[in-house]
Amino acid sequence: MISFTICSISLFLLCTSAQLCRVQPGDANWPDIATWDNLNSTVSGRLTKPYAIGTVCQPNDPSYDNATCTYLASQWSNTSWHASIPWTSDYNDETCPPAAIYHCSSDGYPAYVIETINVADVQAGVNFARDHNIRLVVKGTGHDFPGRSSGRGSLSIWTHRLRGVEITHNDPRAIRYGGVASVKVSAGMRWREIYAEVSKNNITVVGGADPNVGVGGWILHGGHSPISSVFGLGADQVLEYEVVTADGQYITTNETSHPDLFWAMRGGGASFAVMLSVTMKAYSKLSVTSYSYAYAAKSASDTYWSLVAYFHSQFPTISEAGGMGYHYMLSGIASPEPTYGNDVIYGAWMFPNKTPEEAQAIMNPVEAAFNTSSWSIDPTYIAISTYDTTDNIMLSLASSTSEAAGVDGRLGSWLLDGPALTTNFTKLKETIKGVMPLPWLTISHVIAGPGVRNAVATIPNGSNAVNPAWRTAYAHVALPRSWPSHNVTAKNFITADLRDKVALLKALAPKSGAYINEADPSNPSWKEDYFGKNYPKLLEIKNKYDPQGVFWCKPCVGYDQWDIVDGPTDEDKVEWGIGQGKGRLCKRASSARFAREI
Repeated sequence: MISFTICSISLFLLCTSAQLCRVQPGDANWPDIATWDNLNSTVSGRLTKPYAIGTVCQPNDPSYDNATCTYLASQWSNTSWHASIPWTSDYNDETCPPAAIYHCSSDGYPAYVIETINVADVQAGVNFARDHNIRLVVKGTGHDFPGRSSGRGSLSIWTHRLRGVEITHNDPRAIRYGGVASVKVSAGMRWREIYAEVSKNNITVVGGADPNVGVGGWILHGGHSPISSVFGLGADQVLEYEVVTADGQYITTNETSHPDLFWAMRGGGASFAVMLSVTMKAYSKLSVTSYSYAYAAKSASDTYWSLVAYFHSQFPTISEAGGMGYHYMLSGIASPEPTYGNDVIYGAWMFPNKTPEEAQAIMNPVEAAFNTSSWSIDPTYIAISTYDTTDNIMLSLASSTSEAAGVDGRLGSWLLDGPALTTNFTKLKETIKGVMPLPWLTISHVIAGPGVRNAVATIPNGSNAVNPAWRTAYAHVALPRSWPSHNVTAKNFITADLRDKVALLKALAPKSGAYINEADPSNPSWKEDYFGKNYPKLLEIKNKYDPQGVFWCKPCVGYDQWDIVDGPTDEDKVEWGIGQGKGRLCKRASSARFAREI
């Protein structure tokens, strides 16, 4: 059934007089209860209508219960809890948080959620959304900074109960591309579960640093890992996908079956099909020496910024020597070692297949330069410097701590290549200083380098849709930001400032790009920054497999073939279509394209 919604006069230049729009609850063409009941029967009673969980914290609501509210508030930052709820959002625009001070409603949630446990359930959801012209979203865990797994007034396919890890030792497909086994993972699995299973088999997979992250959105958009500098990105490991396409077909994609779709879904994102499972190559057990550290300098001194710049300038050398890691920089915020002041760099390097002595030989020259370089005007301090070894990195990752959820926030990010890190020390120092205003921290991930660069030699069919900027990068620099819930003014101010800060990083590495899973979905340069030269080919494949735009998200391939109209305010317009945000989704007509082009 095709539904037309007439555009308002104020939007005349953006649409034709009869523009195809997704129907929303309350529209005349919204399916009636009997139709939804029929879908519920089709999926064996697993269709759920979301409700505002946080009403138990509202004293004037009949469901108010202080004990339940206390428990809810205690779980709100727990990503495992959010993953177990079909419709909540880990991040951004939650319309009913567990606090009495906020207005509470279910307006931001999907209209209905299908708890899928098999292929037929997913097919039923895709077919229903397409045939009734309803926005469709897919949620695995909800651990999704850009908000692609939630959608106001949508039908949501919840894949969290698609379970299973199957290991095939000596799989010829994996051996052909440098592995020792294959691991088939269902879409609802999280990395903690996957790591625990593969560690029993003494094999290694490339997965996320946060063990509560789900496999789906992570691997479809590239997926960086603590061991990417050895083996490449998550998308570089894929041997096969099982998916449901926009026409409701269940297919397998690999080198010989739908190879164009296979190429696109390895790094090109989630707007091509619903992933049911992924089969990836695995490697032998990996031992790692880790080096934990904290470096500090006198607060508010120029030496601290020189220390930070010098530290970054060493990334290519350390990476080429086999090191990788995650690093945090704080300026003017209480550090892990208060004795040494509030300006600190701390984190951990990992050195796969190296002894502590070998790792120390790599890091000793770096530490020795702190108080002997010309930039070291004030003393610097090595607050922490310890080495440790594990013989199975999978066990360590399975037991690592997950990051907190339940906040409104955004990440800006950029990939830094060798020239950006080593060519101009002063520009590097001023750039990092410029992107670190109080009270924010900055994160550097050194998880690219030789492993990601060389992975192309062992990728099925010789290439995939991973942003080409990854192949020349060493560091992924992320700028986390947050704002108080329900505070649109603060959100707009902070996100606008974040875009200014990312622009500084872009000026440092103008030929690079960004990692879409940890980047700003409102970025106007999203095509070039998140997909690079792959975008035209990706769009061609998108239009082939999903000509009706069943799979839509911001900022995904084909996103700008639709307009988001009738949102709340002009001031918030840049956020329309992100996560739980308001706005009607309407297919862009040819006249709209013409109007924008002129």
